[in-house]
Amino acid sequence: MTDQPPPPPGQPPPYSEPYGQPPGGYDPRWGYGPPGVPYGVPQQGPPEETTWAIFAYLGNVLINFFPALIIYLAKKNTSPLTRFHAAQSMNQQLTMLIHFLVVAAFCVPPAIVTETWGLLALLIVPYLEFIVCSWVFMILGAVKAGKGQYYRFPAFFCFRMIR
Repeated sequence: MTDQPPPPPGQPPPYSEPYGQPPGGYDPRWGYGPPGVPYGVPQQGPPEETTWAIFAYLGNVLINFFPALIIYLAKKNTSPLTRFHAAQSMNQQLTMLIHFLVVAAFCVPPAIVTETWGLLALLIVPYLEFIVCSWVFMILGAVKAGKGQYYRFPAFFCFRMIR
């Protein structure tokens, strides 16, 4: 049954670990995988697919949603992972723009009419939201994209406009 003959009497087993186990406890003769390995290896796309998905997020740091748009248009029919992350990256940037424009539409006209420039201080809220949330979600999205996983941002920070 085994590949190796039994050890001669008085000889130690073929492995130095106790109970005849090799270092690390994995013995391929028994058909089990090494310890700590899950039953199924997570499915990841090719490295090129995850690289484009990461660039969809990192491009937002440099020039807003245009890199994600270009990646989305180039890879939308070939890679579902890249398409998902590029669309999510664009959606997050467009959602932050909508948040900023809505607050500006409600703050700027009354500030101009009443000449109360303190109302413009309310624009700080979407600006801080844009800065903090953009960085946090871009990093989370890039990490998950690098692992080949799908990660959806919370709906308040990322309206699903582009799928």
